[in-house]
Amino acid sequence: MNLRTKVVFIVYTVLAASLPALLFAAEKGSEQKASLETKAPAQNVYSNLILSEDGKTVTGTVDKGIATAEIPEGVTAIAPKAFFHCENLRSIVIPEGVVTIGSWAFSHCRALSEVALPKSLSRIEAGAFSWCDKLFFIEFPAKLNYIGANAFYSCASLKSVTLPKGITKIRNATFYGCLKLEQVLLPQALTEIEENAFVNCAFKTIDFPPTLVQIGKGSFYHCPNLEKLSIPASVAEIGAKAFAHCPLLSKVEWSNHSWLKEVDADIFSKSPVYKKLSLPDSISLVNYNAPEEEELPQEEPVPPELMGEQEEEVPSKKKK
Repeated sequence: MNLRTKVVFIVYTVLAASLPALLFAAEKGSEQKASLETKAPAQNVYSNLILSEDGKTVTGTVDKGIATAEIPEGVTAIAPKAFFHCENLRSIVIPEGVVTIGSWAFSHCRALSEVALPKSLSRIEAGAFSWCDKLFFIEFPAKLNYIGANAFYSCASLKSVTLPKGITKIRNATFYGCLKLEQVLLPQALTEIEENAFVNCAFKTIDFPPTLVQIGKGSFYHCPNLEKLSIPASVAEIGAKAFAHCPLLSKVEWSNHSWLKEVDADIFSKSPVYKKLSLPDSISLVNYNAPEEEELPQEEPVPPELMGEQEEEVPSKKKK
């Protein structure tokens, strides 16, 4: 056997021995690729809306420039930030069956002017409709029992709201900067108004229910049209600067059976009523001669891009 023949024989022998292993590796590679492709979830899309795999949650949209949206039947939730910064969105149809609108879901929908909420809705999470500049009307369903902080922050065109009876707390900055909010009807079961809730709102008066216990810091700060108040007996705490910088506030009525033990004069600082406070004998006035501060620093909400969802957990039901 000459040298050339020997070399060919050796190469052939090596290839013959390696071929099964190479074929096996190629087969395994194809299987792994197929497996990965199988695991990649297909996007569930309905009329420009992205749905969860089970079709029960709207998680987003394939087009941030959409002008209208119709959520399909069977959906029960709108996910956090689902329509965030859809600045051309003018109208949206939300069907019965939707229970939750997630945090910041419609935030910065600058063209959204009116929303019809379904009767099934029970929760509106933090910041859900914040910076909806043209939203002038919204009707809350009777089942609604939770509205998150900043939910209607800077809805500068909103004119009136009637809160349903299930709302017992108005959270931080819920209606902050609603510059045209002329009428607010509070529910009879309301117990607390948190800080900054109605800063810069336009109503002339507001009727507090006899269940109200706490009025938070700066909650009605700089309401330029607010003229008079009646504080119910149930109120036991009023936070700093609660009615400060209200230039027309000249009359406050107090109950003779108030739960309040004392009132800090600074709650009315830079409002006309500050200089002529008249209180029942049961309420002490403190810090009346202290210098009035010019401003109460008002904190802006943390931009949605930089914050957590701020949703409160729904209390789990105890097993019987």
